[in-house]
Amino acid sequence: MGKHIVFIGSGAVGGYVGAHLARVGEDVALVDPWPEHIEAIKRDGMHLGGSQGEHKVRVKAMHMHEVQSFVKKPVDIAIICTKSYDTEWAALMIKQYLTPQGYLVSMQNGINEERIASVAGWGKTVGCALSTISVNCFKPGHISRYQQPGGDHHTVFRIGEIHGRITQRVTELAAILNQVDTAKPTANLWGERWTKLTANSITHGILGATGLDNRTVYIERGTAHRLGVKLAAESIAVGRAQGFELGTVLGIAPDDWYGAGTGDAAALRNVQTGLTAWMATLLEPSQSSVGRDVARGRRSEIDFTNGLVAAKGAEVGVPAPTHAALTALVKRIDTGELQPAPENIEGLL
Repeated sequence: MGKHIVFIGSGAVGGYVGAHLARVGEDVALVDPWPEHIEAIKRDGMHLGGSQGEHKVRVKAMHMHEVQSFVKKPVDIAIICTKSYDTEWAALMIKQYLTPQGYLVSMQNGINEERIASVAGWGKTVGCALSTISVNCFKPGHISRYQQPGGDHHTVFRIGEIHGRITQRVTELAAILNQVDTAKPTANLWGERWTKLTANSITHGILGATGLDNRTVYIERGTAHRLGVKLAAESIAVGRAQGFELGTVLGIAPDDWYGAGTGDAAALRNVQTGLTAWMATLLEPSQSSVGRDVARGRRSEIDFTNGLVAAKGAEVGVPAPTHAALTALVKRIDTGELQPAPENIEGLL
């Protein structure tokens, strides 16, 4: 029998992945606290667009108060796709409806496996690092992907156990997610997680602070670009100090990022060439999730991206002052003390 898969948080990532799984016949339910979004899906289906074509998918959509119905149909795989700051309550809500072999999966920004495990236990916790799926829920019931599919060239879903062994359940989950885009089990979950965090931290804080899009970091050669390179170098140093094995970040070797951030001209040229190639894989520019949240007046995840790099750097004795300063800046925007503007980052270099 197929697995009963429930997405807790069905906005950009959860809605996109879940609806595509429903499209190929998986038993999926989407749960989300945004009433208009759920009502639109119930009424008209989920509209998926962008780089993987246009699809209208009929998929079960549920308001938060309807979760109790899972007592009649327990959950095999609960995928947490909420904002990072909502992780614990989402895990607490759904864990009581798991089957005996059921488990929870973090498919989020940041590194939230420990938060999930604090609620459900390590044995019920699986990680899934998404490498540049790049999706946006731009109105109720409508999600678009602006990144080209990974296909044979790039693995989007990297699924792993916290202990690093390849188990039957991560192999099975990889096969399920491979129906959406390329997926693989990984023995290097923490390295994959930190690699993804590094990629996010290059743009998230900058775009949240400025209101600009990722062209200013990837393509233009001004303050945002130089700041992004510096952020990458700090994050790589912190990740390596924790013993993590890092992969390419936006298709660029971590040594090049680190060298570019510490003054190596040849490494900087490699980074700039790589970023131009990476930008060519996007259908349109992006503000990143932090930038979009700021633009929509929502709380950002800055504490769980740039803020996490700064916090872990302090723990291991490898300072990440640029991440710390940028986090403090975006938090002032979150509280309404400051408005996003390009000049906000001028003093951070």
